[in-house]
Amino acid sequence: MRFIHTADWHLGNQMHDIDRHEEVLQFLNWLKNQIIEKKAEALVISGDIFDTVNPSVEARRFYYSFLASLVGTCCHNIIIVGGNHDSAVLLDSAKQLLEVLDIRVVGSINNLSAEDMVFELFDGDKNAIGICIASPFVRETELRNLLDDSDIEDCDLFSVAYKQFYENLYEAAEKLRAGRNIPVIATGHLYARDLEGRLNGVASNVKSDDGVKVLDVLGTLGNVPSSVFPPVNYVALGHIHYATTVAGNPAIRYSGSPFVMGFDEAEINHYVLCVDVEQGSAPCVEKLETPTAAVFRRIEGTLGEIKERLSAFCKFSPEKPVYLELCYKRDIGSNAYEFLSDAIAALPENVHIASWKIAEQENHFSAIGFDSLDAEEVKNLDDQEVFSQLILAREGLSPDSDEAKAVLEKFLPLFLQIAGE
Repeated sequence: MRFIHTADWHLGNQMHDIDRHEEVLQFLNWLKNQIIEKKAEALVISGDIFDTVNPSVEARRFYYSFLASLVGTCCHNIIIVGGNHDSAVLLDSAKQLLEVLDIRVVGSINNLSAEDMVFELFDGDKNAIGICIASPFVRETELRNLLDDSDIEDCDLFSVAYKQFYENLYEAAEKLRAGRNIPVIATGHLYARDLEGRLNGVASNVKSDDGVKVLDVLGTLGNVPSSVFPPVNYVALGHIHYATTVAGNPAIRYSGSPFVMGFDEAEINHYVLCVDVEQGSAPCVEKLETPTAAVFRRIEGTLGEIKERLSAFCKFSPEKPVYLELCYKRDIGSNAYEFLSDAIAALPENVHIASWKIAEQENHFSAIGFDSLDAEEVKNLDDQEVFSQLILAREGLSPDSDEAKAVLEKFLPLFLQIAGE
């Protein structure tokens, strides 16, 4: 059986207010062509289809139009599970209608038995070619409800509960398989331990031997070991935004997101996975690099170094839109926006500054307050830096976390508007 494994589309995402319409269209058209060219009989989407629980009309249109476009192709089975960004209610609302098109959706585990999350997969002649365990993102309260022992230690909750959860699903899958010589695959949307390419204590700009960039992963969602997964032929995971295996096991994989979801991911290749599985054999996995409709780059350094690098963009006119994040080392007494204004004004029309960020520095202020700064340093902070520091301190957030970025994106424009008035 051959299928495509993908996840973390985050439809409707507008990273730093960047219009991603063309990126999404290009990807979905490309994905359909890959399914046809590779003769994939199934498509598995392992969560985070949408970026928010209330996606835009346009994001929903992308989703449903793409699913409809696969009708009549070689892809006779589509499995979709909810992620932590998705609204389970929204995904499940069209479940009965989509089932008529051989599209199986499991938005959440609420009110479902194990049998409700296990499906047969068929070829064009309606012959069974596999079994799929469709597990969505499972919230902590849902995991606790799976356990009889209410006194279980929190540190064991995720491992023990997930193991029991998958054991129940695997038992239902074995009953459905009924001794037939067909493979079983499973899904999940969670954070597993021992990811390939994640090296503890290594700088974030270092890459492992296979070129996978070390990333900070937000929202551990339990940090479960590979031992929780049942002995299936392949586990298709979502939540991590780069393609990787779990504990070096080629049968337990994250496909990663097909899109850049943050400037820390700009240098990483993005993929969907084409997987061949058969009972009794290791899976054969081909990484299909996704197309890029835009270029994302983070420029780091002193203000002078950034100004020099920006000038290099004036020497050519890129065919694709280029979005830059300027990650500068704070220079007390200098205003970054004024210092770089001429260089930015000289950029080609297709090159955009999407984000500004102060680089981490020794003795740089942290989210707990201004303790590490002396009076002179505090006096030289501009209003925006002071406001940003105060709001992060109030919320108790690390400056480089996604939560911090979201808070600043929400409140900083309001502050600047008020300050301007």
